[in-house]
Amino acid sequence: MSVVSAMFRSHPERPAHSDAITACIDACSLCVETCTACADACLSEKHLENMIACIRLNLDCAAVCAATGSVMARANKAGNRQPLEAQLTTCIAFCRACAAECGRHADKHRHCQVCAEACTSCAEACIQMLSTLRMPA
Repeated sequence: MSVVSAMFRSHPERPAHSDAITACIDACSLCVETCTACADACLSEKHLENMIACIRLNLDCAAVCAATGSVMARANKAGNRQPLEAQLTTCIAFCRACAAECGRHADKHRHCQVCAEACTSCAEACIQMLSTLRMPA
C-alpha cells in the first residue's frame, strides 16, 4: 500500500474514488522525478543543442505534474470539478508532449525512453482520473 493510499484510508471524510486519486498522485510523483532526472541526463549529453526542446518539456512537464499531484492530494473536491478537469487535461497534454519529444530521442538515449514511458503512464492515470471524476461517486 502506498503512503498516499494509507493517507486516504485514514482521511475522516473517506474521499470517493481514492484508488483512482492515489494512482493519479503516484503517477504524477513518478513523472516529476523521471522528467527531472531526464532533464539532468539530457544536460550531460554531448550534443546539448539537440536536447534543448527535450529539456524544456521535461522541466515543464515536471512542474505541471507536481501541481497536478498536489491539487489531487487535497481530498475534498466538492464543487471543484471544472478546475480539476482543467488541471488533469493540462497534465495529460504536457505528458503527451513530453513523451513524444522524449520518444524522438529514445533510440539514442535510454533516459529518454524511460521518461517517455513514465509520461505515458502519467497521462493514462490522469485520463482514468478524469473519467472517474465524470462518474457519480
